Amino acid sequence: MASDGKSMVTAVGSLDRTVWMHDQDGDHQISSEGNASSPSFSADGSKLYFLMANGQTRGNELWVKDLSSGKTERVLPGNSMQDYSVSRDGKEVAFTTTDQSGGSNLWVAPAGRRSSPVRISSTVAEDSPFFLPDGDLIFRAVEGGSNFLYRMKIDGSARHKISQERILDINGVSPDGRWVVTGTTGSEEGHTKSGIVAFAVDGTSAVKVSDAYCLLTWDTSGKFVYLNFPDQRESSNSYVLPVMRDSGLPKLPPTEAERIEDFGNPKSITTIPWPVESAVSPSVYAYTRENTRRNLYRVPLP
Repeated sequence: MASDGKSMVTAVGSLDRTVWMHDQDGDHQISSEGNASSPSFSADGSKLYFLMANGQTRGNELWVKDLSSGKTERVLPGNSMQDYSVSRDGKEVAFTTTDQSGGSNLWVAPAGRRSSPVRISSTVAEDSPFFLPDGDLIFRAVEGGSNFLYRMKIDGSARHKISQERILDINGVSPDGRWVVTGTTGSEEGHTKSGIVAFAVDGTSAVKVSDAYCLLTWDTSGKFVYLNFPDQRESSNSYVLPVMRDSGLPKLPPTEAERIEDFGNPKSITTIPWPVESAVSPSVYAYTRENTRRNLYRVPLP
């Protein structure tokens, strides 16, 4: 506030998000307009999908860039979504929309636009779909005010709960369909602290990955995972850990793990200076950059 009381100074900012890809030639900006996020490589690594809001359609639309031809196009024009998953063969897209009451719903559509998207009927809120190799869907459903892991066919049949343990969110699914990684709230039955847990998709076991919240994703080869601790000081870094062939998971510490040092000597762990969201290998990965712009304005007062 000015000393004479006739005006005030305020700051107004805007946040822009762009999708980038790193390969042997360095870093390349993939999205060129609007706000983009949530990059995901196709199973064969030939395409990069991402969400983008450009003002032409309400909310985020799904876009794809063919990495060979360089062509970028909308996958499902006119369909707004909060999250998505593309099947391993690239023929189907599962995504989440929000209805007028604020509830989230799952939809499935052919990527080739052969027919319109179809809503998967449900009496509860559902979101965060992930395709399994056999075409089934892993997703999050709200039940009694808590979130749980579920699995079903893309037509909504054979729906069943994977675990009785409550979850927060879903990080990802291993390429072989063996594991689904989630954030958990903790429970009296086993996990007394919130953290990251890998649940066997067949419901037979659960493994604590970290006692601190982190993001974990496999690359398309299934040979490496990428850990990012968003709430810690080095929040922009991702750490590359090899996957153990027998377990399908990285080598986990024998005791509680809350930082990357608990997984081994940081000097021997490959570090990527970006929060990796999808990868083909440690040298080919995608991430989102955020850029905040702020300006000062003097506002006259009546």
